[in-house]
Parts: sequence; structure tokens; C-alpha cells
Amino acid sequence: MMKFRYLILPIATTLLIWVLNTRIGTLPPLGKFLDPFHGYLALVDSDDLKRLHMDTPQLESPVTVIFDSLRIPHIFAENDIDLYFAQGYIMASERLWQMEFQTHAAGGRLSEIVGEKALAYDRFQRRVGMVFGAENSANALKKDAELSKLENAFTEGINAYIASLPKDQYPLEYKILDYAPEPWTPLKTSLLLKYMAWMLTGRNTELTYTRMWNEMGQDVVEELFPIYPWFVDPIIPPGTKYDFNPLPLDQPPNLYQSKAD
Repeated sequence: MMKFRYLILPIATTLLIWVLNTRIGTLPPLGKFLDPFHGYLALVDSDDLKRLHMDTPQLESPVTVIFDSLRIPHIFAENDIDLYFAQGYIMASERLWQMEFQTHAAGGRLSEIVGEKALAYDRFQRRVGMVFGAENSANALKKDAELSKLENAFTEGINAYIASLPKDQYPLEYKILDYAPEPWTPLKTSLLLKYMAWMLTGRNTELTYTRMWNEMGQDVVEELFPIYPWFVDPIIPPGTKYDFNPLPLDQPPNLYQSKAD
């Protein structure tokens, strides 16, 4: 009996260490997540950043980034290559997890992160040809030497930020899901753009709207589905005077206007 008691403590300690360092279901390893030096508490930081001076070996000239009161970054660079490098760096510093998670979603790789629950979604993304389209776009862009240089600079900027990021400073989502960011590639940029295009235009409502138009009339359809909804606030405040002469544009033909009209 006494020998059994002596075994309880090492067994319990071993079990506790295993639990604290093992991902259980959707829960991250609690030991790493609650670690005050490397867990989520290490991310506590102030948002008082106003100005950032970038002078890394990848830059041809120093770059200055100024953050306004809304934390919108304004990048000042002396050439386009440095500008795109800085844009990639700043974009990653603000949205790294979102950027990478969306490319995993676009490429049908979510199950690598969240498990079998995403298999159906991943299969759909692969069957719809998202990766195929992104690869074609990436290959087409390589044929334009100037654009390819800019994209490579953007990619290098993202990877420079990832390389500068200590493990304890990974965004919170990486700690919750217990994985690390991958190096960025031009293909990931194309995947992100294809995914955005799919989100914005990956549907066809023309037939539905045409039937409604024929049944209810133009006025009803335009009231139900206005081009500019009333709840969308304009970027330029109402009453702003425009100090420029707009270019004359030809009015496109009305698709519903008959030849007799």
C-alpha cells in the first residue's frame, strides 16, 4: 500500500504535464496557452504606435510609416519596390492570421488546422478549382517583369515580418489553434485574391432578379434592391463640394429598353 502511494505523485505529475502540453479536441494545450511569458498574456501591448521607421537590409532606402488617429498606416517610400515591401510588412503586422487563414480556406487546407470538421469545405474548394485558378494567375503575373518585382517585394515584406516575430508574439489565433504561420508565397497572394473574388461575385442572381423585374416591375425591384443602400455611409461627407470637372461618359444602353423605344 505504501509503495502504491509513492507512485501516485509521479503518475499524477506525468499526467498533468501531458494534459497541459497536449491539444484536446478544439482546446489548445493549456500549459502553453496560459504560460505568462509565452502564452496569450505575452501579447498584451499598447496601441500608441504613431510612427515606424523601417531600415532593413531588404530596403533600398529607409521607409517611414505614420499611423493616424484611426490607426490607418500611411507609407512614405522613395520607390515602388520599397513601398510594396513595406505594405507587405505592415499588412502582416496587422492581419497576419486573417491573411493566412483565408489562404488555407481558399486552398482547401482548413482541415490541417481545425480537423475533420472542415473536410467537406476543403473538398469543395479543391473541386471548384480555386488552387488551379490561383496558379494560373500567379504564372500569368510572372510574365510581367515589373509586376512580378512588386509582388516579390510584397512577399518579402510579409516574410520579413514573420521572421521578426518571436514565437511568444504570434497572434492570439495561432495560440488558440496551436499552429505556426508558414512562409508567404506569391501563390498565397493569388489565392487570397481569388478567394475575395469568389466571396464578392461567386453567385448568379441575374435570373432571379429578371423574374422579379418581370413580375413586379422596375420600381419595386429598385426599391427592394437599391444599387446604393440607404444605410451605407459615404466616405465623402454630404455637402462636400467637388473641385474638379468630371469626365463626360457615354450612358450605357438600358438592357430592358426595347428597340421600339
